Amino acid sequence: MSPSRIAGTTHEEAPWKARSPLPTDNIYKFYALFGLLLFIFAIGANIVSIRNTNDYMYKSYLELEPLKSIEKPTNIELVKREMLEKMIDVAKSDKEFFSNCLSWLTAIGVVLMFFGFLKWQLAIQPLQDDLLRLQVAKLRHEVASLQSVPQPHEPSPAGATAKPAKSR
Repeated sequence: MSPSRIAGTTHEEAPWKARSPLPTDNIYKFYALFGLLLFIFAIGANIVSIRNTNDYMYKSYLELEPLKSIEKPTNIELVKREMLEKMIDVAKSDKEFFSNCLSWLTAIGVVLMFFGFLKWQLAIQPLQDDLLRLQVAKLRHEVASLQSVPQPHEPSPAGATAKPAKSR
């Protein structure tokens, strides 16, 4: 038994076609939709990153402020205060880095979307529209030619002859 029969498919059908909602008929359509996906992901990731960093910094400042108000801190309190200040600086730096990376990803998504939709609309879609128009014209022509050809009469069963209807 062939491996494709074991998987439940035939040689003619690809196993990924039934499950893949991605457009594979047109590279520009793929660019456009992949760019849209990148754009949406980058915007969402940027929002999540900013929100998480802000939450972390809020909690860190709540821990840091009481340590700053201590007049004579112990060594442990000094170390904890320095660590919190460094962690806040790292969080700010990370937030800026992630924001810059996600901004680049957003820009790449917008460029892919723009390029893909533009090429799809200007290069591919007119050809598909022409092809569809030609197919419709061909089918109309075939239907018209079938209607103009007289259809042969079916023979009557068992040699019976049909009697013409009498007119009154």
